[in-house]
Amino acid sequence: MRKTTVGEVMTGNVVTTTPGTPFKEVIELMIGAGVSAMPVVDGDGTLLGVVSEADLLHRQEHQDGSRPSIFAGRRAHELWRKAAGRTAAEVMTAPALTVDSGASLPAAARVLAQSGVHRLCVVDGGKLVGVLARRDLLRAFLRTSKDIQAEIDHDVFDGALHANRNYVRATVEHGVVLLTGRLEYEGDVATAVRLIRSVPGVVEVKNRLDYVWNGAGGHAEVPV
Repeated sequence: MRKTTVGEVMTGNVVTTTPGTPFKEVIELMIGAGVSAMPVVDGDGTLLGVVSEADLLHRQEHQDGSRPSIFAGRRAHELWRKAAGRTAAEVMTAPALTVDSGASLPAAARVLAQSGVHRLCVVDGGKLVGVLARRDLLRAFLRTSKDIQAEIDHDVFDGALHANRNYVRATVEHGVVLLTGRLEYEGDVATAVRLIRSVPGVVEVKNRLDYVWNGAGGHAEVPV
């Protein structure tokens, strides 16, 4: 079954900066591009880090000359030193949170959820190839019912299960998939549900399938 990857839904045309870009120019680039964070890359496109609005605001935080007390934690002192940074390399956060361009959408969603960030840098062999934002993942749910059903028919029923399409059907409405009919084996039903849940755009799977043979080789049917 074909897997929709991060590379297919990411934003590929990314505004970047270099490590030596002056502080003020970084701000100008971000405001001009209308972004809240910008990857920092070297000359061959290798990702070095990310500079965000939060990184830049540390300077404003200490603009009045304030500094952490001697009892403040290590993190507070690191941020205070970052506030004095003059270039992108001196204020950026490194290493950046990344995801591989070939990763699945569920895998990327888990990284976003667990980290609490709004976007991930997408890399291929360590080189920046795009940015994946939360909204990029949400766009998958805008797929039409026709497209979702076509993928289920082709990749799940025809491809993974080799099912007789005269006896099984998936009906899709607003991302909710209703499965009706009969598959040959009990295990095929569980496989169908699992695979269909991973199809981009699927919100819910309502399983009304039954089967002819159970795992022990005996005849059985699931109540519908």
